[in-house]
Amino acid sequence: MAKQTPSDASRLSDALAKVTQELAQAQDELQQYHQRLTALHRLTDALASSPDEEAIIKVLTKGLPPLVDPVMVGVARSHCNRVWIWSDSQNREREAQVRRYLLRRLGQSPSHDAESSAPLRGGRSRHLRLVSPSASHASMQEPDSTMGQEVPLALGSEESGMLLIQLRNLDRFTPREREAFETVGAALSLALRYAETHQQARTNALRDPLTDLCNPQAFESALMRELSVGLRYGVPACLLLLDLDFFRIVNDRLGHAAGDQVLKMVADVMRETVRDSDIVGRYRGNTFAVVLPHTNRQQAHSLAERLRERVERYPFTIKAGQVRTTASIGLAAVQDNAVASISEWMMVGDAALKEAKAQGRNRVILHAPKPPGVACAMALSCAA
Repeated sequence: MAKQTPSDASRLSDALAKVTQELAQAQDELQQYHQRLTALHRLTDALASSPDEEAIIKVLTKGLPPLVDPVMVGVARSHCNRVWIWSDSQNREREAQVRRYLLRRLGQSPSHDAESSAPLRGGRSRHLRLVSPSASHASMQEPDSTMGQEVPLALGSEESGMLLIQLRNLDRFTPREREAFETVGAALSLALRYAETHQQARTNALRDPLTDLCNPQAFESALMRELSVGLRYGVPACLLLLDLDFFRIVNDRLGHAAGDQVLKMVADVMRETVRDSDIVGRYRGNTFAVVLPHTNRQQAHSLAERLRERVERYPFTIKAGQVRTTASIGLAAVQDNAVASISEWMMVGDAALKEAKAQGRNRVILHAPKPPGVACAMALSCAA
């Protein structure tokens, strides 16, 4: 057996040290991979359990740093005019540039207000204006690798947006990181679609299926909110109850399908006439209701008159021909002495509506609360 020389021992020691170093490096890489994989699983699970868009974006911006070291995260949605931007403190000034890039990649264009307003913080959303299809096609921007890693948000062949991730070193993206980003993009797409479906189901549960107005449950919730604010802070609010005059004749002569067409058109007229802050609902049958927040009796009466006139003049054109109808409207203010609950508010409005019917229909009647002394005297008179 050949005698081992000091140089052989040195080479063997170096080889063992190299192997040990490689094993330690491999173990470190394996540990990092395991940590990233765990972080990826946590992120995808958290995305799947997030209830709405805002929560999903917050989960995304909190869950990405354990995977990579992003300096900028952008999410743009192509069908609802929304974009979210998150960045670290050193890249705030680049948010507007990234926002414009994402929008143009999707064939969208930010409005002037969106361009000039302050950068977003914490993944909050910004509303944007879509350009026309022809302009969208003309302004579509080609991918720019210097902007970061792009991940399309898609389910099947339907693309719904884009995820953009920027790292401190743009050359650092590895195949493993790109694969992780694609997984995140798929989970994000599913989470956003689920949130949309969930929100749509909630919206449908609060909508009248015929007119797409608030159903009684949703309307009473709005009524309770305005009543609470009015009673607590003395803020004015009014309730309108609108009932179509002689509507039974339409159903009896032309059929319920024709009556439904008229109800839909009345709902459209009401939506077009009231303000954005007003809440319109279908209360029952051919009776509609409107809550007017921060509105006194005089303002509410003016709006009710405009609404009555529009219904009277509107040509309700259906398959059977043209239908003319009128509306009686009862008005009740939250400041009335008789109003202390939503049921009482509705009763006061209903009393005003019945008075409008009794006085000949096609008119607005404002419930006039009687002073306590007068009400007491009337009660004693009736008792006598």
